[in-house]
Amino acid sequence: MKLDLCPRVRNLPPFAVVEQVFARPRVSDVRAAVFQEMHKIFPVPAHLVDKIVGLTMPSRGIRDIQTVVRSAVEFLKPRCKEVRVLTAMGTHGGGTADGELEMAGSRGVTEASVGARVCSRMETRHIATVDGVEVHVSEDALACDLVVLVNRIKDHTDIDWPVPLPAGRYGLESGFAKILALGLSKMQAIEMHKHIPGIGLGAAIETSARRTIGGTELKIAGGLGIVENAFDETAEIIGSPVETVDRFFATEAAALGRSRALMPSLPVMDLDLLYCVYLGKDKSGQGMHTKTIGRSPYGYIQGQAWKPSMPRIHTIIGGRLTEGSHGNAIGVGLCQFITRRFDEAVDWERTAVNCLSALTPNQAMRPIVCENDRDALQLALAVCPSGATGVRAAVIFSTLEMTRLLLTPAAMDDIACTVDAHVVAEPAPLHFDAEGHLELDRYWSENAS
Repeated sequence: MKLDLCPRVRNLPPFAVVEQVFARPRVSDVRAAVFQEMHKIFPVPAHLVDKIVGLTMPSRGIRDIQTVVRSAVEFLKPRCKEVRVLTAMGTHGGGTADGELEMAGSRGVTEASVGARVCSRMETRHIATVDGVEVHVSEDALACDLVVLVNRIKDHTDIDWPVPLPAGRYGLESGFAKILALGLSKMQAIEMHKHIPGIGLGAAIETSARRTIGGTELKIAGGLGIVENAFDETAEIIGSPVETVDRFFATEAAALGRSRALMPSLPVMDLDLLYCVYLGKDKSGQGMHTKTIGRSPYGYIQGQAWKPSMPRIHTIIGGRLTEGSHGNAIGVGLCQFITRRFDEAVDWERTAVNCLSALTPNQAMRPIVCENDRDALQLALAVCPSGATGVRAAVIFSTLEMTRLLLTPAAMDDIACTVDAHVVAEPAPLHFDAEGHLELDRYWSENAS
């Protein structure tokens, strides 16, 4: 794209290196924690004899997912007939069995690595329709005697619950209910998203999950949940048996509250410009966490927050698409600018499948493509606002990793007194390599890839 005639800010503002301090609870022995929590789901080993047990495998980039799945397999194998890993990725694997296997493998989960067959058939069965919500379940799951819902519990980028919650609802987002209603429904996950303009995605998920758990077609034994801290580390492993649906949902809702308290966040509420080095499905379901940047996946106005409690950001640049996204650039439409290296990494067909199934076609819209990081910053600064004390700009590694970030002096002035942050390096010019890209190792040596 030839942008030579477009206005640019040649003199980029200086950026300071700032570190935030977040709570950091960690599970020291993930395998031992999994065994402990699996005992809660299966307190009577005799109930597993001669049973085929399925473990769901999510699509997200969860740091300890291989260890969690392998440990659950180790727990179950001596006690049951067979363990099967069930890919439960909705449309995230590109809508094919091979795509789901490829994504599971990229997360470190293969038959060789976890000790159980990985099942990825895309066939599903329509088992019911409840209050207009179609309930679909994977045939692989239906072929099991028992299923344990393995997933990370956290905020979901697309779910917007009303306040206060409607009667009988638990406000569930990503977790057990979601991987059951969306993940195990494969490409039929689009049926859930059709309820976004009506009862909402969260309510549709709870309706579907409640019917499946309470029905006779599939026996859900319980959930094995992962809560992560702001450093992408396992903070808690949760084993929850299904005693009643309401008790099961309440356990997940409580874990979601603990997860929210540990989520990383920006130290300021107002930014003229945000540069996000990495977007990707392994960073967030929409590439960037929508609630972290204050932009709705269903459409937004630059400079206005999705919700009053969220940041207000005018212009966003996307620097790179993660390898773990496998070309799926859902959320690229949240950006105004991307670099050429980002653009060349995109599989637009795979991106379209995920965006259409999520009813967010705008998230596949292609932003302005710039030659490199320097070019993107120069162009973006020419069109974004700037206050009397200068532009309020930030550079983050991703919305998943915000312990260390770069801030201009004007943005530093807006850091709230409630934020625990300190300056590591005073404001200085940004460093670029010979190709005009940020020298990531200089700022994030432990994260750069």
